[in-house]
Amino acid sequence: MKKTFTSLRKTTSAIAALVISGMTFNASAEKLSGNTATEIAGMMTTGWNLGNTFDATGGSSRGYSVDAETSWGQPKTTQEMITAVRKAGFNTIRIPVSWGKHTDFMDDSENFTISEEWMSRVKEVVDYCYNEDLFVIINIHHDNNNGNIIYMPEEDEDNELFIRGVWHQIAEAFKDYDQHLIFEIMNEPRLVGKQNEWWFDIDKPTKAISTALKMINKFNQIGVDEIRGNGSAENKDRVIMCPGYAACYEGCMSPDFELPTDVTPNRLAVSLHAYRPYELCLGSLTTWQNSYKKEIEDYFKPVYEKFIVGMGVPVIIGEESCSARFDGREYDNQEDRLNWVEAYYSVTKKYGMPAILWDNNVFRDNKGEAHGHFNRKELTWYDQEFIQKIMDVLGIESVENISIDYSLSIGPNPASNIINVSADNELQNITIYSASGTRVMFKEISGNNAEIGVSMLNRGIYNAVVKTELGINVIKLILK
Repeated sequence: MKKTFTSLRKTTSAIAALVISGMTFNASAEKLSGNTATEIAGMMTTGWNLGNTFDATGGSSRGYSVDAETSWGQPKTTQEMITAVRKAGFNTIRIPVSWGKHTDFMDDSENFTISEEWMSRVKEVVDYCYNEDLFVIINIHHDNNNGNIIYMPEEDEDNELFIRGVWHQIAEAFKDYDQHLIFEIMNEPRLVGKQNEWWFDIDKPTKAISTALKMINKFNQIGVDEIRGNGSAENKDRVIMCPGYAACYEGCMSPDFELPTDVTPNRLAVSLHAYRPYELCLGSLTTWQNSYKKEIEDYFKPVYEKFIVGMGVPVIIGEESCSARFDGREYDNQEDRLNWVEAYYSVTKKYGMPAILWDNNVFRDNKGEAHGHFNRKELTWYDQEFIQKIMDVLGIESVENISIDYSLSIGPNPASNIINVSADNELQNITIYSASGTRVMFKEISGNNAEIGVSMLNRGIYNAVVKTELGINVIKLILK
């Protein structure tokens, strides 16, 4: 849907792995490996989409050009943009990428060889995210050469070749990137322009939908096999997101949807897009209704029960947002959108589903999808109150005042269940949150060094927020 290592890593801290009474803490500033998909999803607190950018299919009609990045009106992506997103509190960036126009399919080749220029530019922006110690998702988005993979039986062979070829090359290009990089096999695979393109009756799917569901299962399997078959340790360890039909509720809840078999256990996640309630998020209705709270709960609860509880498979919400409507004079639905954030993010937090905000850089518009949040030219937020509300609901502190101009370290005291926190400036406090965003500990500290007891913490994933006189540093910790 069109929406109107080789890495030089800057780290916010120098953190040593530590052992406390047989339990190991690791921080994400270090190489991330060996985590299940559920553990990775738990570390992904909330995310932001670099929308209408690398997924854009405009630009040179012959492809092979990076001008597609700006062909839908977005500025060229910079390190400063990614830094600003991280400073706002997001720790995950999804980079939708369209590949078709950048392959030699335009020359009637069946190899789908991706242009070196395009791959290099995608890697450059992924590295921007690595520089900020972020999780990053890349995918196959609007494809093939004409803008979409059309999931019809007559297109089966071409689509299979395309998915196999593109994921073979992506896996090779990113074979040394650790678990901060997540692959999403497809965006919203569906019957483009056909009946039931976006929705179908789970109990009575049409023959075309049933065929499409089987094809999507096969394409997910092809992508997973190509990624794992690359041979690198990182690709065998990587989390892979797999969508159902249209990445919608019906598509993943259908009994015909099957996750791929995988040589690496516990590394798959379900990719779900959830603009709910539709009337408020994408439709023409702009007023919040209290009944929407139950609608949101009823939407996510069955998904949680099927995958997270029933199968031990995490669900990552790759896209969500609520349009900012404005009539140019008096009406502004900002308060309605804030009510939506409170209800929506409370439920996704409750069910442990990291949600990634869609951003097409269109703000306050009554005609189309107005999902502009970040002003990429000014490096400011159109709706700071909306972004702050997300962070408040999730329990993420500090939106603007993160500083990376100091070093911080956490190390063990082998004599007891204590961690040592030290910085080259004045410490103020430490707050530790569970992976779901619940605050489990807060302690005022002072000086340049402090000892913090952690014997009360259970095994799990935590975010330690250390505040100093220069700002804060969020450290992700795994307690094994």
